[in-house]
Amino acid sequence: ELFDSLRKIADDLNADCDPEVLARCAEFFMQHEQHDKAVHLLSISKQFERAVDLCCEHNVKVTDDMAERMTPDKAAMEATSRANLLLRMAKLCKKQGSFQLACKKFTQAGDKVKAMKCLLKCGDTEKIAFFAGTARQPEIYVLAANYMQSLDWHNDPEIMKQIITFYSKAKAYDKLSAFYDACAQVEIDEYRDYEKAVGALRESHKFLVKSNGTTDQVSELDLRISLVERFAEARRLAKTDADKMVQCCQELLQEEDIEAAVRVGDVYAQLVEHYITQQDNVKAHKVIEQMRQRQIILSPYLDKELVEQVYAAVGEPVPREENENAVDEVGDDIDEEIRSEEGDD
Repeated sequence: ELFDSLRKIADDLNADCDPEVLARCAEFFMQHEQHDKAVHLLSISKQFERAVDLCCEHNVKVTDDMAERMTPDKAAMEATSRANLLLRMAKLCKKQGSFQLACKKFTQAGDKVKAMKCLLKCGDTEKIAFFAGTARQPEIYVLAANYMQSLDWHNDPEIMKQIITFYSKAKAYDKLSAFYDACAQVEIDEYRDYEKAVGALRESHKFLVKSNGTTDQVSELDLRISLVERFAEARRLAKTDADKMVQCCQELLQEEDIEAAVRVGDVYAQLVEHYITQQDNVKAHKVIEQMRQRQIILSPYLDKELVEQVYAAVGEPVPREENENAVDEVGDDIDEEIRSEEGDD
């Protein structure tokens, strides 16, 4: 009961109390391993370094209120000593998983980069964007943009805009180039939009040159842009000059480096769809067989019903895909295992 009474009395003590009384109470609580109470009393008696020492030595959980009490006013301590104290507190908060509190203390200590790294662990995109905007440091802009690339940026125009803005403010032209390259790949892989891919690749090229990319890097990107442009043009020609489109696609398929820029399956699919539109199932079948010879899985490029229609028209059985065979083999293995277990029972 006496011990509980002392804890309640300690709660009522404040900075106006006799410093000697505060020190003796803090010593009492330290001796009885009531470290949180001791830290509270050391803080209000302005023994900030002892309070932080105690937290570090005994891993006392630092709360928001406790952190504020242990933070000296700027006028109360020499600037370097105060910064070092705040850094120690920030590192402890980080170790304890209190990342937002650690961010605040790193910021007060003047280490905004470490503050941002703590904030990134919280995953609060809005706060990360706000912090990057107020910190105005190139490294922090890059950290924010790198983090945002881990989000679903290609389905969120606002995040995409922020990534471009932060890399631009940091003058991180190499990263901007790589990001626009990634944008181009998304347009190709997810939307088959080669027109938008060309635009993104041109932006990538612009920033690659600005970042002093090597001659080989620039040449390689030039080639990719050329190939993507040619296929985008071929797709446009499908409506106005189908024969020219077929010629362009066939020429592209002969290019050695085509797979570095264009999904070969898309080129073949363009031809198949054209021949089906022309009701020329023989030629469509021939192109599908060429895809299979190049070991291109059909399903990402051609609808199953369309393939079945072509093979039915030419009187051929529909080929089984490698992935379908794999699924069947797994199913057979599972069935065999079930039968084996039933036999054991």
